[in-house]
Amino acid sequence: MSGYNRNGHSNRGGRGRGRHYGHQQPQEQIPRNVEVRRGMFNLAEEPEFSPVDSLERKIAYIRNSIKDDYKAIVEGFQIGITQQPFKMPYWAVLLSLVTGPTNVESDVPWPNKILEDLVKNFQSYLDKLKWRELRLYLQFFAHLTVIGLITPESMLSQLSSFANVLDEPGVSYERAAMAAICVGEALLRAGSVLSMYSESSVSSILRALEAFTASLSTAATLSRPVVLQHSSERPHSNAQFDCLVSALRELEEDNFSYPAVLLCPQDDFPKLKDMEPSFELPLILVPPEIAHVDEETSVAAPVVRHRELPIVWVHLFEVEPSIIPTRAGGYLLRSAYDDVIDIYEINRKEAARILLDIDRWFTRGTFRTRLAPGSVDEATTGVQLELSVMETVLSNMLILPQPKHKPAYYHALITEVCKLSAATIGPAVGKSIRKIYGLLGEGLDVELARRFSDWFAVHMSNFAYQWVWKEWIPDLQLDINHPKRTFMRRTLELEIRLSYYDRIMKTLPEPMQSPDAQVMPTEVPGYDFEYESSSNSYYTAAETLQKKMKEKTAPSLAETSVYVDTIRTDLISSGLSDSHAASRTRSITMQCLLVLGSRSFSHFLNAIERYISILHTLSNTTDAKFEMLEIVSTFWRRNRQMILIVFDKLMQYQVVDPSDVVSWAFEGGGLGEKGDGLSTFQWELMRIALDKSNGRVSIAQRRVINQRKIDEEAMARAKAKEAGNEGMDVDDIAAVPDGPVEESADMQKQTRAHQILVTEQKAVLSRSVDKFVTVLGLTDEYLSEDAWNNRSSWTRAQWDAIETWGWFRHFTRNYAPHLRVYKESLSVAYLSRIPAERPSGALMREIWSIAIDQEF
Repeated sequence: MSGYNRNGHSNRGGRGRGRHYGHQQPQEQIPRNVEVRRGMFNLAEEPEFSPVDSLERKIAYIRNSIKDDYKAIVEGFQIGITQQPFKMPYWAVLLSLVTGPTNVESDVPWPNKILEDLVKNFQSYLDKLKWRELRLYLQFFAHLTVIGLITPESMLSQLSSFANVLDEPGVSYERAAMAAICVGEALLRAGSVLSMYSESSVSSILRALEAFTASLSTAATLSRPVVLQHSSERPHSNAQFDCLVSALRELEEDNFSYPAVLLCPQDDFPKLKDMEPSFELPLILVPPEIAHVDEETSVAAPVVRHRELPIVWVHLFEVEPSIIPTRAGGYLLRSAYDDVIDIYEINRKEAARILLDIDRWFTRGTFRTRLAPGSVDEATTGVQLELSVMETVLSNMLILPQPKHKPAYYHALITEVCKLSAATIGPAVGKSIRKIYGLLGEGLDVELARRFSDWFAVHMSNFAYQWVWKEWIPDLQLDINHPKRTFMRRTLELEIRLSYYDRIMKTLPEPMQSPDAQVMPTEVPGYDFEYESSSNSYYTAAETLQKKMKEKTAPSLAETSVYVDTIRTDLISSGLSDSHAASRTRSITMQCLLVLGSRSFSHFLNAIERYISILHTLSNTTDAKFEMLEIVSTFWRRNRQMILIVFDKLMQYQVVDPSDVVSWAFEGGGLGEKGDGLSTFQWELMRIALDKSNGRVSIAQRRVINQRKIDEEAMARAKAKEAGNEGMDVDDIAAVPDGPVEESADMQKQTRAHQILVTEQKAVLSRSVDKFVTVLGLTDEYLSEDAWNNRSSWTRAQWDAIETWGWFRHFTRNYAPHLRVYKESLSVAYLSRIPAERPSGALMREIWSIAIDQEF
């Protein structure tokens, strides 16, 4: 029996757990503090939930653990407050009811003792300006104020300190907005108690919030999802602060009664009624912002570091069954959804689970009763959970100029929600898609249309590409460049990238499969190699060059370079001029390299790295660089994704400059869109060029600052050595010696590199503004109200013009921090070319002024 363990299972070889059975490693014991925190974290999550029973069980659990595990219990509250804000009423009641064992004495009541430590944690977040955690702690304090543990006077003092941020001179929008949200959301919860204590103080805070909100009305025009240039209406738009102030006004008119949607578990505990406030929150000051220099961790530096425009949510459903965020209850629901989406970004499965179960954390009647799938007997009042979840996730994804998280997170979150409840969430997804699709051509921002098609394609790929395309067959009668037609083409192009041509074709109804519909590409994605046929005059030269490129020996690299020169010489000998011979040589060489790299992304990178010196030689002038881009676009015209990839790598290896890509994007190159405006694809090319240039400057700036720190430390050590204090801590020594300081060689090198990249950045921004002015200056006739009202008869020229205006709006709001650096020279050199009296000049100056010249 030596081959068998005591359980009778073989110990010999084989796969699976059988060969280890009987002598498994013991499970690692969970640390006690983690066990205690977990014991608190599942508050009110029992299957058969009863608020009183659940809270009493937790009270008993804390009472039995508080003597030996006090720190873990405090940490449990900290985690609960900042990671489970949807349970906030329960956390507040639980803290208020905490008691210790009878044999343990405490100088202060246990709730006050724990709260003292929680306030210390709040202060640490305040020192670091962790705005989300500060906002959630203030909500917790607000609930404790309603219960009666915290004094109204100290709570008002806290809110006033945050409200004072709004009056700081030169305060940034982001700082003011975060402080205002902290104050407003706390008032929604504790307004009833605070107004009874000091109605004038609450009114003063509310007036300050109203004034701040009014100051945002102009800036909000650039972040509205739907833009009607000739109307004062704001359809399908809910500005965050307009909603917050509207909700507070509603409560103010009702004497700040406790919001009906919020749970009030303290009512089930008689001992909490008429509690005498016993805890004073300390006086605080909100510290100023400190600009930090991030460590150099990536080449992809962020375009916009701080938010500068108000958040405006797209509102898809005007009335119930979705959320109405302008009402107090609706705003609180929206805030709860947003917190779950934000906090659980690292765990989308958990976020989806909580969102579909969030109705248990609000009062009965807030949501419609969930019925069995297929049932049509719905309640007539209340929020429909699935519809409100979809609208909230999509509206967060469609925030301008950029969403808080990467779009891929929202795509994945919607997928997880659908997997958890396909039968109920499916109709909500369909309704949302149809609503957004209906806004195409009715003023929906072009950037949001791009994100919508991105998500739609990804979502279809996760659910077998099933969609009722036949609903949109009537839209095939619209102009070819109507936003709805553009959406169809781009979505199907993205779906082909995620799948393959024939499969996507089979998902479409017959009218959309026809080449005349111009919905699907007429050819399978691939490349067009001009010199593939033996009938081509330059076939032999291209074939020979390909063979040399495929050789991987060191001498072959030199031979390839020599052969490229030979091609040019032979072409001149055949009668071509120098310029035409250089152009043909460039075409043959670049296309051969693209064929070599077409097998995979790694093949392309290897090819471009191996022959980078040849590429630099062939692209030694501005015209040559533009021609290189033309060659790439013609070669990959049937697979535009590859154009994006190749352009990006050509910029990365400095074969072409970002400003060259911007020029090519406007002129359209070999795609048959030359000079008509800016399409979504052309904008994507322009965006990668702008991001590349701005990212390089950000990295170079960080390197200069880091090098300056290194030089200062070195000078400080040298000064200490001269003074005979060599062992002294550098922090205790003046970092910069008296008199002028000579820069180190490394510092000079980093400074020169930074200056070169700044010059490149200005060039690409200047080129962008120049091209926008050139194109948009020709669109006066399309900007009148009559022209917009007659858009049903528009042709390609009008739709192209309006789309280009949309991309100009996005360009200014997305790159405002960079444009602001050069705003004077850009305004004088380019915007002044169009008189302000012309419609295009007036509109361009209006957009520019709001995005670039705004001050908060």
